[in-house]
Amino acid sequence: MKGEVSMGRTGVKEDEREYVPVDWGRTKNIFGPENVGTKYLKINITEYAPGTEHKLHKHPDQEEVIFVLEGEGISRTEDGDKPIRAGSFVFIPANTDHATINILKDRPMKAVIIKSPPEESKR
Repeated sequence: MKGEVSMGRTGVKEDEREYVPVDWGRTKNIFGPENVGTKYLKINITEYAPGTEHKLHKHPDQEEVIFVLEGEGISRTEDGDKPIRAGSFVFIPANTDHATINILKDRPMKAVIIKSPPEESKR
């Protein structure tokens, strides 16, 4: 069952979702409002390309959890830089500046990204 996710009557395997490019690597939406109609969360799998970083930013209305599946990196917040690697969880409260950095130069860092609510409010 590696890579398989199920919820009630809706199930999806990770390889059934396609990656889309982003500035720091690539990402794919596993569950969200756009594909299964979630109301309270969004789950992506993101690969940070070797040596890249997701620039410092904040989500005013979203909490975020990052779970590192593969690789090594740094989680940067106002509390400083913290090393992360496979098995690490990072919690980012709403309205907190944060960045994720892949310190490896030869392979991606892969992580599950969970956000709640799934979309930023439009203020």
